[in-house]
Order: sequence, then C-alpha cells, then structure tokens
Amino acid sequence: MSQNHSFASYQYRHYKILSELEKIETNKEFKKILKKFAEHEWKDFVFWKEHDQKKEFKLNVLTLITIKIMRKILGLTFVVKYLEREEKDLLKHYHEYANQIKDPAQKAKIKQAIEHEIQHEQELIAQIKEERVEFISSIILGINDGLIELTGALVGFTLALQNNTLIALTGAITGIAASLSMASSAFMQAQYEPGKNPAKAALYTGLAYIIVVILLVFPFLITNTIGNALTILGLTVATIITAISYYTSILFERPFAKQISQMALFSVGTAIITFLIGLLLRHWVII
Repeated sequence: MSQNHSFASYQYRHYKILSELEKIETNKEFKKILKKFAEHEWKDFVFWKEHDQKKEFKLNVLTLITIKIMRKILGLTFVVKYLEREEKDLLKHYHEYANQIKDPAQKAKIKQAIEHEIQHEQELIAQIKEERVEFISSIILGINDGLIELTGALVGFTLALQNNTLIALTGAITGIAASLSMASSAFMQAQYEPGKNPAKAALYTGLAYIIVVILLVFPFLITNTIGNALTILGLTVATIITAISYYTSILFERPFAKQISQMALFSVGTAIITFLIGLLLRHWVII
C-alpha cells in the first residue's frame, strides 16, 4: 500500500481526534456519539493496519488544537463532516487497493469493510442534532440578504453622498431597518414550517443580518478616504463570501466552487448594478 494513501494513518488520525473531542464534550448525547465514532474508527484502524506498510502512527498536536478550536466555533456537525470529507477523497484509492487483491475472499472482505465504514459513519453523523445547523437556512438567509442589499446600498450611497460618516450612518440605519424586516419575514415564514421555532428563526436571521451590517459599515468608520473604504468593503465581502461558502460546502457536502460562485454572482452583481445606477443618477442630477 502506498505511503501517500495510508488508510491506517487516516483511521488512526480520526480515532485520536474523536477520542479527544469526546473527552471535552459537554453535551451528553454528543459525547455518546463521539465515543461510538471513536470506537468505530479504532476497529477500522486495526483492520487497515494489517494491510499497511507503516507501523508507527501519531497525531500532530497542532492539528488536534485546530480541530478543538473548530469544534468550539463552527460546531460538531461541521467538524465531523470536515473529517469525513477526507474519506471521500480517499475512496477511489480504497477501491483501487481492493481491486489489486488477488484472493477473492480477501477482496470481498475489504470491500465489505469499506461499505460498512461509510454506512456506519453516515448513521452516526445523522444522530448529531445541533441548533445552529437546524437554523442554518435562517442564518444564511440573513447573511446573504445582508450582503446583497447592503453592499449595493453602500456603493450607491458612496456615489451619492461622498462622505464616509454620512455613508456609514445611512448604511447603518438602512441595515438595521432591513434586519428587522428580514427577522419579521423569517418569523412569519417559520410559522408555516412544521417543527420550526418562529422566534428562533427570526432571531438567527436578524442577528446574522446585523453582523453583516456591522462588518460592512465598519470600513467607512475607520478611514476618511472613500477609495480606501470601498477597498476594505470589497475585501470584507470577499472574506464573508469565501468563509460562508466553505462552511456550507462542508456542511451540506456541496462543491465549494459552486457555492462561492453563486454567492459572489448575486452580491458583486448587485453592487455593480447599483454602482451603474448611481453613476447615471448622479450624472442626471448634475445636469
């Protein structure tokens, strides 16, 4: 087996990470799931170790610290799916290795182990129920609408007002009003979705929108130059789009390129359209 695709190393890495996460987990249900997950990875490690040339296995401490930080900030569902994404990248190598085995009985045993591993892990992941994931649609709604509406509005205000303080003030007022409107809409919408808490849907949507408002208005408060403010605004929008696209691509197992291109298209596209409209209106007003 190639050292570049050490299945045993992969299983050992996951076993150690899940074991450490289980030790620090405070949610009793999640703790049980992590324990089962770790036990499953250990069994897989023992199985693949017999087919691996590598004999010594260890986990980088920095990797473990990073994973623990991710657990605190991004949630358990994200971390587990992040870890399992690596497995999907290795699947073709698993099957290639199985096909190289000459003994039919051994080949069948390895293929069965691969399929069992995938099925068992999917069952365990499905048991993890986090509120942030349950209301992720509300969070994304708030962030996405905030980016699309406020980015365009701020660009338009820049052309019209030509004053960073006024732009920030107008943007903040517009953003707060829009966040309250979005929260109200989310509340009304959730009333027609069985099992969804309208109040929490409104809270997550409104809060996500407000955070976007703060991040996008901030550049106009820290610099007096409109050009600098727009540059920082552009970098902020790009950072938010990249971060959210990556997070949702892992969470929902979707292509990252598709996620980021869709968000960028709507956000940047709206800003460009607003900019052009602002130029035309400014030209007409001057005339």
